[in-house]
Amino acid sequence: MQLHMRCTEYSCNKMSISANCEQCERNPVLAEEILKDPMTTWWEETAQSPVELKEVSENSTEYEEVNGLFRLTSRGMSITKLERVENPYLLGHYLMKKEKMRSEGSYPSERSLFHGTFEKYVSDICKYNFDWRKCGNSRGHKFGQGVSFAPEVSYARHYTTYGEDVMILTKVLVSKDIVGSSSTVVPPAPYDTTKNIKNTVIVKYDDDDFYPQYVIHFKRF
Repeated sequence: MQLHMRCTEYSCNKMSISANCEQCERNPVLAEEILKDPMTTWWEETAQSPVELKEVSENSTEYEEVNGLFRLTSRGMSITKLERVENPYLLGHYLMKKEKMRSEGSYPSERSLFHGTFEKYVSDICKYNFDWRKCGNSRGHKFGQGVSFAPEVSYARHYTTYGEDVMILTKVLVSKDIVGSSSTVVPPAPYDTTKNIKNTVIVKYDDDDFYPQYVIHFKRF
């Protein structure tokens, strides 16, 4: 799929995107291309809104798939509410980044990783994506000064606030990784990702290397 972003509602500045973006106009052709991607299989909207959060039914195959992944590493936690993030703007940029990496010969893997966060950040993440400037406030940047993700739910929950209990299931592009530290501002070439020795933390630095797919509300036993 070839995606060519112009100044549209889905390609304007991240911090100015809104339902009434005065400097942009809708691009139904671009939206149609984005909706052809398998990542939009469950989407309900026509991609004409900047962002929609849709609650996923517990009786659906989609819920079963996400819940199955969650339960693999949840250790005493269960989902209480699952919301799908439908943001064609962010997804379009993610798909373009994947194409760019492939064209450069890096052929990234797409990983489903968890990001523990605070309830107050959820709305902005869904609208504008993760911001490394706001990350690390709770636990610091032990393995790199980027956005941290975890393959395991039980690890990601350490970055949440008890009583809020929310995390984001995210699609993340990973090509070449290296062990990072608190002093890693960006990974050395040719690496695009840092991690810890145990591979329980994955840190990303570039914009559009990730897409927030689901907001997971959970409870602890």
